[in-house]
Amino acid sequence: MVVAGVALAAQQPPQPPIFRAEANLVRVDVTVVDRHGEPVTDLTAEDFSLEEDGAAQTIQSFKFVSADGRRAAGDDVSLPIRSPEHAAAEAARDEVRVFVIFWDEYHIGRFAEAIKGRKALTTFVTTAFGEADLVALMDPLLPVDALRFTRDRRDLAEKIAKLEGRFGIYTPTRSAAEDNMLERRDIARVRSEVTISALQSAAVHLGSIKEGRKSIIFVSEGLTGLGMDQLSLIRELTETANTSNTAIYTLDPAGLTGGSADVLRTIAENTGAAAFVNTNTPERALRQVVREASAFYLLGYSSGRNPQDGKFHKIGVKVKRPGIDVRARRGYWAPNATELEHARAGAAAADAIPPDVTSAMAILSTARAERLVDVSVGAERGADDQSSVTVAWTPRPGAGRQEPTRTVTLSVKGAGGDRSFETRLGEGALSFPSPPGAVQLQLTVRDAAGNVLDEDRRPFTVPDIAAAALSVSPPVLLRARTVPEARAIADGRQAQPFAGREFTRTDRLFVRFSVYGASARDADVSARLTNTGGSTLLDLPVTKPEGLRGMCQIELPLTSIARGDYLVAIAAAHGEERTRALVPLRVLPF
Repeated sequence: MVVAGVALAAQQPPQPPIFRAEANLVRVDVTVVDRHGEPVTDLTAEDFSLEEDGAAQTIQSFKFVSADGRRAAGDDVSLPIRSPEHAAAEAARDEVRVFVIFWDEYHIGRFAEAIKGRKALTTFVTTAFGEADLVALMDPLLPVDALRFTRDRRDLAEKIAKLEGRFGIYTPTRSAAEDNMLERRDIARVRSEVTISALQSAAVHLGSIKEGRKSIIFVSEGLTGLGMDQLSLIRELTETANTSNTAIYTLDPAGLTGGSADVLRTIAENTGAAAFVNTNTPERALRQVVREASAFYLLGYSSGRNPQDGKFHKIGVKVKRPGIDVRARRGYWAPNATELEHARAGAAAADAIPPDVTSAMAILSTARAERLVDVSVGAERGADDQSSVTVAWTPRPGAGRQEPTRTVTLSVKGAGGDRSFETRLGEGALSFPSPPGAVQLQLTVRDAAGNVLDEDRRPFTVPDIAAAALSVSPPVLLRARTVPEARAIADGRQAQPFAGREFTRTDRLFVRFSVYGASARDADVSARLTNTGGSTLLDLPVTKPEGLRGMCQIELPLTSIARGDYLVAIAAAHGEERTRALVPLRVLPF
């Protein structure tokens, strides 16, 4: 059985900030409020003074941005959000404010702290926002492609009421990734790293949907277990937030009894936000987030230093008017000359990426977050030189418990006539013989009452295996999460194909495929791990385990692979004949 496809990561790995040295233009968001916390809206460029590393800078661009969360007069655009695409279109509008509430359940106590946090957030979402504001709720395990912005405050309040604190609580787990955490001695560190990674992904996502200021409200009692790496990890987080023009406000739900204020203050202050710690009136404090998003100044200057030193450059912003509080990011980290040259080389190389690599990587951005299952389709040589088509499905992360009464119906139209198959959801795959040609596939998941839970429709071209000179079948992916599973797959035993598009570094990935055609017997077969541009990172051994009837297998432990997007490139060659198959995958930390 051979099935095409790989795993889509739910969240894009954060990209490092880019300092554009050619123009040396540095942009700074500045929030200015009076003694009562109200925005000051009547300043001009002449009212500001700006320094970099103590040297005065000339403000070359100046803009005041104002938004109050109200629908503009005469605007007949629908306020209710109909889809993620509608939310993205609304977020891009200058007059729409965008907020993400990040509930760090790993670092919130189960009882008093969680109760205080839920109470503060419920009051916040039901009273503080305008009708046009977009708000989303996120936790460390929620992928950004599942992030849902809404204007329905009642729905937000209902979701907030279900939030839990799990500081120091490890079971029951919420996912297989958390099952793997239980095997780690440094589980506190792992949880903090997951939180930071998710925060970075949220900031990057916000930066991709809106250029203007965005706000994250990070609800947490602090991060634990990071040791000496805490400074570098927090630095990376704040760099990402600054690059994405995202302010991270921090709220400690423990209030006056909290004890981890330092890291929360660092995150907030270094992203031009405020830290709400050591306060027993968080409901009042949180309203400041919305006020500051309603009016701010964008200042731009050209750095005369042309920094390429990889060092931190301090930014200081002051307002000449007395009695005013000014908040802006503290500075930026400049890349060194080597990093800049590497970035330029990468940009130039992007223009030379082969079309099949670009097409393969596009698979990683096509999955819908609301899907119940991931689906993949492939074909291998069957009886009488026909093709055997296999459709496989794998429950998506966060899809919840899979009820045994759920069923899958597969409808096939096209080559070989119209057919229909039905099986249980837990079977994971269906196979059927088919002559070469185009087919239309429709996979439907239903509950015991016949209600449609998920549906996937796609075209597929069944290859003419008998006529091929040299070809590689669509690879099947197998995921091992335990040592016994890995041993069984390595020995060539049959296993459930993995149709998803997401892997963690604790997974062990196997890829199986066949080489067929008149030249297959004498063909040279190779495999390698590449980056998204197709450049080789690692040569991968290709084996033919007994029991696989001549099929090839690749084993790829992901423990040593950094998070990010990759390709497994499988190639077969004989004389002048060349063919290859590309398998895109994304690796997440945990």
